[in-house]
Amino acid sequence: MDEHLDFESLAPYQDKDVRPVLGELKKHQSFLNMLRFVDTEAPQEELLQLIDSISSIRDFQSRVVKPWLQHFFRQTIDELTCSGLEALYPGQTHLFISNHRDIILDSAILNVFLNDHRLPTAEIAIGDNLLQSGMVRAITRLNKIFTVVRNAPPREMYRHSRRLSAYIRDRVTNNKSSIWLAQSEGRAKDGNDTTQQGLVKMLHLSNEGSFEEGFRALRIRPMSLSYEYDPCDRFKLRELLAKAEGRKYDKKENEDYLNIETGIIEYKGRVHLAINPELQEEISRLSAISNVNDKATAMAAMIDRSIYRSYRLFDNNYAAHDLLYETDQWKEHYSKEKKEEFLAYVEKLCKGHPPKAREILLRKYAYPLINREKAEMESGNSG
Repeated sequence: MDEHLDFESLAPYQDKDVRPVLGELKKHQSFLNMLRFVDTEAPQEELLQLIDSISSIRDFQSRVVKPWLQHFFRQTIDELTCSGLEALYPGQTHLFISNHRDIILDSAILNVFLNDHRLPTAEIAIGDNLLQSGMVRAITRLNKIFTVVRNAPPREMYRHSRRLSAYIRDRVTNNKSSIWLAQSEGRAKDGNDTTQQGLVKMLHLSNEGSFEEGFRALRIRPMSLSYEYDPCDRFKLRELLAKAEGRKYDKKENEDYLNIETGIIEYKGRVHLAINPELQEEISRLSAISNVNDKATAMAAMIDRSIYRSYRLFDNNYAAHDLLYETDQWKEHYSKEKKEEFLAYVEKLCKGHPPKAREILLRKYAYPLINREKAEMESGNSG
């Protein structure tokens, strides 16, 4: 178990690292350019003085990261709302398991709301494939982000998974920090949010008691992000089309960074974050299942149902469903004008693509409604 104790290379920066890291970052023009958006009215000299006055991670998040994000939120989000925060208290730590739509914003929105409510922010897991630049790695580690190894030989991957599992358990169960994890590797580009059984099995690797005891100790709170419009639709559509046509999709150089930038700077309409209750009671029911793989599958399905039931559905989710299935089942949830506005958006994105593109995009926006209906039906049957 010695490899579990080597957390230093995995962990984000601590307060003691802040001054030397910021001293290095000030040498990068890209970092100085980024600072402009912290306060667009302030002269560069004032922003540099701000950086010189920061000596803790919380300070960096509150005085640099949050205002930087809020600058773009004001320009690209019509309404940003959150439910479930009232159930969180200082001193509590949780494992937030989230649907994954945007590389940066899903977890950033959670931390902005936590910071606003004077709650400790969560540490964020992100794939090491996204952190190629030394400057980007430094900024993310200052922002409580830690890296997850994405590609390694099987034996090495298993070792990384054990260490990651032990790190998450140590942070949450010892009340050191909450953790944010995406429910699966990579974003749900098709809009169909599903929790990977492999994620549950990774979390179980560090469990020394029963399956149920181990997961109750992690205090899991599923959470859902609902975006009225996905700013990265054009990229996701290209990839989904290639998959539908049986073609291999080759990412362009810097495509991940382009997705990150587009996610931040492009229009999203209304956005809602729902933080859901812990799954303690549901986890206890898993004791009736004998096989660990079956327990992990059932656990993943529990997380899914919690996420599905908490979606905030927008006009375009209902309109997409009715356009996809050529019905007017949900017509009371959208106006004729809203439906036409959404259809114009779909047609603009699909221009120049094969007819299949329209169906892919409509299904992507219909999935939150389809999945919520499925979750409610399953809850009714189990009740």
